[in-house]
Amino acid sequence: MLYLYGMQIHRIPHTTTQRLPDLASRVVSADPALAGFYRPYANRPDAAHVQQQQKRFTTQQRQTLKEVLTAQYHHIKDAPTTQIDSLLSPKSFTITTGHQLNLFTGPLYFLYKIIDVIKIANQWNALQDGNTYVPVYWMASEDHDFEEINHFSVNGQSIHWSSEQQGPVGRLSSEGLGQVLEVWKQHLGDRPHAKELQDLFAQSYVAHSNLADATRFLVHQLFGRYGLVILDGDNPKLKQEFIPHLQRECEEQLIQKGSEITVKKLNDVLQTKMKTQVNPREINLFYMGESGRQRIEKTTTGYGVVDTAISFSKQELIKEIKSYPERFSPNALFRPIYQELILPNLVTVGGGSELAYWLQLSAVFSSFDLPMPMLKLRSSILLIGDKQQQKIDKLDISIADLFLPTNELINHRVRQISNIDIDLGEFKAHLDQQFGALYALAKQTDASFLGAVEAQEKKQKKGIDRLEKRLLKAQRIKLTDHVRRMTELQQQLFPMGDLQERRVNFAEFVLQYGDDFIPFLIKHIDPNEKDFMCFSL
Repeated sequence: MLYLYGMQIHRIPHTTTQRLPDLASRVVSADPALAGFYRPYANRPDAAHVQQQQKRFTTQQRQTLKEVLTAQYHHIKDAPTTQIDSLLSPKSFTITTGHQLNLFTGPLYFLYKIIDVIKIANQWNALQDGNTYVPVYWMASEDHDFEEINHFSVNGQSIHWSSEQQGPVGRLSSEGLGQVLEVWKQHLGDRPHAKELQDLFAQSYVAHSNLADATRFLVHQLFGRYGLVILDGDNPKLKQEFIPHLQRECEEQLIQKGSEITVKKLNDVLQTKMKTQVNPREINLFYMGESGRQRIEKTTTGYGVVDTAISFSKQELIKEIKSYPERFSPNALFRPIYQELILPNLVTVGGGSELAYWLQLSAVFSSFDLPMPMLKLRSSILLIGDKQQQKIDKLDISIADLFLPTNELINHRVRQISNIDIDLGEFKAHLDQQFGALYALAKQTDASFLGAVEAQEKKQKKGIDRLEKRLLKAQRIKLTDHVRRMTELQQQLFPMGDLQERRVNFAEFVLQYGDDFIPFLIKHIDPNEKDFMCFSL
């Protein structure tokens, strides 16, 4: 049972954690320089935006979306029929997040993104403004980076799925996942809640023939009761709507041109050279054929599919797009256009890197005559167990300090708790004063001595620096036990030096708290929070 009495909540500003890309930090802080580049998230819908989407998204598009979702849920008994049917209404809109098809959900932040869209939809529906808001998880089923999704980690044990399959991951056969389950069973043993996790894995992966169906079932089991709708964009009917945009990208290179325009404007207003999160290509499309999912590029004679013998003239490519749009897959920069085209969407929730590349797309959305959704940074959470909180209290350490790199944390804490003053800043200031007088004296007597004074100053200051480092090292040795316990605690909360949410799987907490874990997250995660949230369980 997950008891909440006495639970502590700590808020750490993202500026303190130093874990966000610069652009995402500016979004969180509502930097006025970014006004006009995106639609900032608000805690209620924007009436003009709602009307814009209501006018743009046609009755036929709604009917197609409903048909596709109904077909994709055909094998799920308790499908979210009410939410799917509601999308037929011109007053129904979506709140969306997208993510890869990570094995058994992958890291924790996958859950946090989904919970954000659920909570936003709940909060907006509570406004009773006459509209319906539906939370949507967009499965990145066309991604082909198998190595990024074929594993998950529980209690420091990494569970891997080995397969030679290639192509869009959603289409991959679930063959071999039965063996993964057997390996995991050995790690789980007979711990509490191990059986329910094993059953969930088997029902999701062993009982379904491909990764898209398996992932849909798994996520539905976790979040279906909260009204989440799961959409797979790898669908011929949805790709039919995408045909004009596919054609324009091939003929006009709108992604590259628009992204470059936006990045230049961002550089100008921010007075810096922005690090581009995703570099646009001349053609931002993949071709999905028998050999997998390969990039399309322009050639001297037309278009070619990289690492294959497939080639097209311009006329042949346009014909292929019109005849078989399902064979064409957008890359990371083009995918947001596809998403916003086929959904009546108002908000997109993403991580810091996702927001950074969405910000490259301001001019691109204009080129395709599509409204940009509100952009919302996903919630970030650090979960601190009871024993870990006891250690934090006993060590009398700030949770914010635990976000520091390990060496900085050690030096910072040693300075704090040392019984001697190992900060020699006062001596350095005294040296500055003394050498200031020497410089003045040298200028009055013989300016040729200035170089000698400068050399002596550097030598003395280096000596003080060396002494300070030796004192710090000596104190670190003296405080070895405190340093050891502190670094062990940090490693528990920040595995491999990374954020917990990027390394740890939800199963680790289900093993401790059972079925109460996800309801706990649903209750306590608030998408309106702008800080990094730390929950002491």
